[in-house]
Amino acid sequence: MAPSMLRSRAVLALAGVLLLSAGSGFSKPQKGGVGGPVVDALSRLTPAQRTEYLQGLRSMEETRSAERLQQLDQAQSCLSKAGSPTAVSACWKSLMAESQKSRAAQAQQHQALAQRFGLPEGGKKKQ
Repeated sequence: MAPSMLRSRAVLALAGVLLLSAGSGFSKPQKGGVGGPVVDALSRLTPAQRTEYLQGLRSMEETRSAERLQQLDQAQSCLSKAGSPTAVSACWKSLMAESQKSRAAQAQQHQALAQRFGLPEGGKKKQ
């Protein structure tokens, strides 16, 4: 087969894949209004309430960031002292456990904030 014909087939196949993948996103129906239930609920808040809600989110993120940096500092200290694979494993498990606790606490705080403003839970992943 001629190289130009192979190139043409490859371009055609790529174009088909791109069209199919793009089309699947366009065919999904929207949930709720324009942006979904969270956007609909946010649009019903007053500007002052939206500002207060975003300040709450910012505060939670700042706390989470500080906690995460502290956890990483502790992990670095632990790993620098670890002299065996078992010790490295213990450091890693500790980091993962602390990280999981932190995420769970943040999820509870986020849920409480959302409830305070009458918002649905937005970022919850379905399992």
